Amino acid sequence: MKLTQVHLDERELWDRLKSGDTNAFGQISTHYYRILFDYGRKFTKDRELIKDVIQDALLVLWQKRAHINPDENAKLYLLKIIRNSLFKELQKQHLRVADGQFDELEFMEPEESFIISAESSQQMNAKLQLHLKNLPKRQQEVLFLKFYQDLSNDQIAEVMNIHRQSVANLLHNGLRLLKNRFFLTTLYFILARC
Repeated sequence: MKLTQVHLDERELWDRLKSGDTNAFGQISTHYYRILFDYGRKFTKDRELIKDVIQDALLVLWQKRAHINPDENAKLYLLKIIRNSLFKELQKQHLRVADGQFDELEFMEPEESFIISAESSQQMNAKLQLHLKNLPKRQQEVLFLKFYQDLSNDQIAEVMNIHRQSVANLLHNGLRLLKNRFFLTTLYFILARC
């Protein structure tokens, strides 16, 4: 019931934005800023660049508000703008971006951590973060969008501009690698304590 209300509130804000309501624009900007900033940090450490890209994205949102599809999901729309804008900016700066892929970017580990209920959760969490950081960059991005932004596979495909099956494959392979690596680390940790 709560999820429906949140969805209705977002839909109402989106509709008000389209009609030129500056208060709705302010609420949308405030609500999504942190999400957009955290997503931007997955591609670059340059905080000022991320802030500039977000500011530009919000400006584009305001300028094109009348032409936005009313069924467009606000979060997805903004994530796509941020991803594409960062890609363009990073290309301009000649950072390690090649062939339209983010594979070579330094994809930083998520700030949040998986919740692990165990006595040694802090140590286990550190090991998990290390394993996450060592996954291929696109697997890291898909896992971030899936588990930290709660996006569906279709939504991730839309944000990353890839096929839904590619998302499923990246998720499957990423989780399989994490499971295998984490299992081996946990087993080693348990054996070392014996």
